Amino acid sequence: MPLSGVERYGHGGDRWTAGEMFARSADTFIDFSANINPLGPPDAVMRVLREALEDKGAPVLTRYPDPRARNLKRALAKRYGLSEECLMIGNGGAELIDLVNAAVRPSRVGVMTPSFAEYEASARKRGQETVYLPTEEREGFQPEPEALFKWVRTVDLAYLGHPNNPTGLTIPYRQLLAVAEEAAIAGTVLVIDEAFLDFVPDGQAHSLLSRLMDFPTTVLLRSMTKFYALPGLRLGWGVASPDWIRRIEAHQVSWSINGLAQLAGEAALTDQFFEKATHRWLSVERDFLMDGLQKLSGVRPIPGEVNYFLLKLDSSVLEGSAGVSRRLQKALGERGILIRDCSTYPGLDDTYVRVAVRSRKENALLLQKLEEVLEKGEVF
Repeated sequence: MPLSGVERYGHGGDRWTAGEMFARSADTFIDFSANINPLGPPDAVMRVLREALEDKGAPVLTRYPDPRARNLKRALAKRYGLSEECLMIGNGGAELIDLVNAAVRPSRVGVMTPSFAEYEASARKRGQETVYLPTEEREGFQPEPEALFKWVRTVDLAYLGHPNNPTGLTIPYRQLLAVAEEAAIAGTVLVIDEAFLDFVPDGQAHSLLSRLMDFPTTVLLRSMTKFYALPGLRLGWGVASPDWIRRIEAHQVSWSINGLAQLAGEAALTDQFFEKATHRWLSVERDFLMDGLQKLSGVRPIPGEVNYFLLKLDSSVLEGSAGVSRRLQKALGERGILIRDCSTYPGLDDTYVRVAVRSRKENALLLQKLEEVLEKGEVF
């Protein structure tokens, strides 16, 4: 549906639209609407980019990038113990989501709700039927197993977020195994989007990566945008059988991944200290923000597993009140803080918003401004 708010282009992180709406410079917002690592890019990434740009003649800018991103594929293969033939690189996860659709050419696309908007957007622009798999808060936003299996059998292409966006919840590993097996039997292409899995300290234990060749119709997608704080460069990667990799890459435009992004990806994979620092930051700041949110009247955080929280705005306080998520976004936007209005997600209403976990100073400011807005009755 057409959007008219901050999310008019379907995503968080749009400081420019927010600036137009709230009459302030785009650079003055503290952005809790996009789930990006606040530590910024790893030191190794910044170092290699500086060296590349300072190199005489800046060949990284004046020469075409490798159209197959071979060095980055090689680095990923080494890091995760994979064959390069099973890897593809994309201009962010969004491109990979769309490329899979282009390769599969489905008639019916399965989307679990609520989940990332790009799955449905990719289907909608091609006129494909979307088949929803609804999940409910009272069931922990987890799909009922039989409904999940029936759903995957009735579509040609199915997307599952793991961890899911906006709930931050993972799907139990045994259930992932079972649905991947069911998809293989049915001939359904199952895309498991692991864009935020790097934020889970034992994330690899939750992934089908080591078992993927057992499931020939399953595709795994990863993002380097969120964890390594590279949204301006756009970088993602995927894993599938060599046959599906060839079919998917056949739809990719030439030079999709620019030279700076390729260098940044290679460097990021070498920085083990950054991963440990990120997990230390998140373990402390998640607890701090969760504790503060739980103390606020009218706000209830859904306990996910990654670097953001889905917040339920108390319906008992909201009786007879509509559009509260948009009003809360507006009240905070006027104070220089961006949050994600989740009423735009199929399966959620206007009593849900999403906030990222950021630095201690920023998290404390969010809690302060939330409390201020709630106490003044600007929303409820």
